[in-house]
Amino acid sequence: MLESVNLSLRVSKEDYKLQIEELYIRMGELQRKAWKMQIPIMMVFEGWHASGMDTIINRCMLAFNPMGLRFHVTVKPNDEESKKPMLWRFWQKIPAYGKIAIFERSWYSRAIIEHFDRRSKYNGLDHCMREINYFERQLTDDGYLLMKFFMHISQEEQAKRLREYEKKDIPVSVVNEELDYENEYENYFSVIDEVIGKTHFQHAPWTIVEAENLNHATLKILSTALEMMEQHINSKLESKCLLPDPKRIDNFRPSSPGLLNADLSLMMEDEEYEQEKDLYQKRLGELQYELFREKRPVVVAFEGWDAAGKGGNIRRIAEKIDPRLYKVEPIGVPNDYEKSHHYLWRFYRRVPEAGHITIFDRSWYGRVLVERAENFCKDDQWQRAYQEINEFEETLTDFGTIIVKFWLHIDKEEQLRRFQSRERIPDKQWKITPEDWRNREKWDIYLKAVDDMLLRTDTDYAPWTVVESNDKRYSRIKTLKTLVDTIEEHIR
Repeated sequence: MLESVNLSLRVSKEDYKLQIEELYIRMGELQRKAWKMQIPIMMVFEGWHASGMDTIINRCMLAFNPMGLRFHVTVKPNDEESKKPMLWRFWQKIPAYGKIAIFERSWYSRAIIEHFDRRSKYNGLDHCMREINYFERQLTDDGYLLMKFFMHISQEEQAKRLREYEKKDIPVSVVNEELDYENEYENYFSVIDEVIGKTHFQHAPWTIVEAENLNHATLKILSTALEMMEQHINSKLESKCLLPDPKRIDNFRPSSPGLLNADLSLMMEDEEYEQEKDLYQKRLGELQYELFREKRPVVVAFEGWDAAGKGGNIRRIAEKIDPRLYKVEPIGVPNDYEKSHHYLWRFYRRVPEAGHITIFDRSWYGRVLVERAENFCKDDQWQRAYQEINEFEETLTDFGTIIVKFWLHIDKEEQLRRFQSRERIPDKQWKITPEDWRNREKWDIYLKAVDDMLLRTDTDYAPWTVVESNDKRYSRIKTLKTLVDTIEEHIR
C-alpha cells in the first residue's frame, strides 16, 4: 500500500485557508449529532517520526468541542501495563458512547516495537495482528466508528526533517519514549506495510495520508473523517427506520454433555472432605508462589445457579493463599458509566497482572445468561458475544493467562430447599431476595442459555468444568482439585 502513494501532493496556504474553516464548522455539527446519538468515535494516528503528526493532530483537534474529546499519547508501557496483555492499556482508554478519543500512536506502534524481532522477523507479531483485529471488530460491532490514519513521508524527506530538527534543537519526541523506527526506515518499511495490509478492513479501514505537505495532510484527514462520520451517522439513522426481524435466531442445540452427564447424587463424607480440602489448599498455596515466580496470571470464573454455592467455593480457594497475590471480583449490575462502554470494558479492567490470581464471582458470561434471559440486550448483541468472549479469553491466554471456568450445577429441587433454608435462618436471610425467586420462575429459559454458553464457549484454551453441587462438600473439593490440576498442567 505504501509504495503506490503519491507523495508530491500539495495544497497552498491560500487554498488551505479557504477550506479549513468550512471543514471545522461541519465537523462540529457532526460531533454534536454523534453525541446526541451516543455514537463513540476513535481516531488513530500512526506514521513515521518527523511526519508532522503532532501538528496535524493539533489542527484536527481544533475542529472538536474539547468537552467531548480525549487525547492519548501512546508511549512505553509503565510497570503496571507491562504486567498485563498488550491491549489492556488501550481498553482503559476507549471512549464512552457519544465521546471521541484521539490516539497519537496506538496499539499498532506498540505491537511493532514490542513484538518485532529482527532475528526472527515476525516473532509474535502475527498473534498481535489477530488480537488487534478482534479488538477493532468488537468495537465496531458495538457501534464504534474507528478511523485509522498513517502519516507517510519518504525516507529522504524524513532525513531532511530530522536534520532540521537537530539544527533548531527541536525534540523529535516530547515524551519519554524510545524513538522506535526513527532511523530504521528501510528495516521497518515492509513490516509496517504488511501490518497495514493485514488490518485494513471495511469496518476499520486505513487511510494513507501523504504528509510531506502539512496542509494537504490536514485537509485529507478532515475530509475523510467527515465522510466517514456522515456515512456512519446515516447508517445508524437508517437502521432505526427498519422494522425489526420478528424471528429470533436462537439455534438452540441439544443440552450440553456437561449438564447431561452431571451426576448430582455425588456426595462426600466429612472426614474425606477435610482430608482432601487440606491437601488441595496446601498445594494451591505452593502453586501460588510458583505462578508468581513464573509471572503467570490466573483467571478463575464462577458461574452457576442462584444458591449453588459459589461463595462457599471461593472461600475455600482463598482460605490458605497469600492475600497479596489474589483478589476476588464480585460482579453485579453494571453502573451507568460501565453501561456507556462496550460490555467487556469493565472486565478487561479487572484482569490480573502477571503472577497474580483474580477470582470472578460471576463474570462476562452475564451477557449470554442474565442479559439474554432478561432481554437486557438485543438478540444480535448476545448472539455475537460468544465469539467476542472466546476472542477475549484467547487474548488473555496468548499472554500466558491460565483460565479456569466453573459452572456450579444443582437441580431445581435442591435450589428450592436452599432458598427456603435461607428464609428460615436469620443469619442467611440477606442472601435471599425477591429477584432470586423471580429468576427461579425462568429456570427453563436460563437452562437453554446455559446449554448454549457451555457449547459455544468451551475451548481448548479455556474449557468449562461443570461442578455437581447438590452436595457442597463434593462441589468444593472438585473445584479445588480442578484448579490445582489445571495450574500444575500449565506450569510443568
